[in-house]
Amino acid sequence: MGTSEVYVEAGTFLGYQGNYSGDPNAPVGIHLHISIVEDDGFGNFKNELDINNTYDPTPYFGLPLNANVNSDAIPYCE
Repeated sequence: MGTSEVYVEAGTFLGYQGNYSGDPNAPVGIHLHISIVEDDGFGNFKNELDINNTYDPTPYFGLPLNANVNSDAIPYCE
């Protein structure tokens, strides 16, 4: 079981970014993985590994995050 339905205030420290490639000469780079997952109607999340159970995060962030919409640029905040 994981944590769910916990409010996170903007600016809350969530952790450190590291070099997860295991090779300091070929770092992965800073990135964030986020999934907005449907529930099953009974308060449980559906399987995140099935893309049909997830929502496009673009409307929640106000940035073109969907690769089908933004295939040639890296989204960023100014």
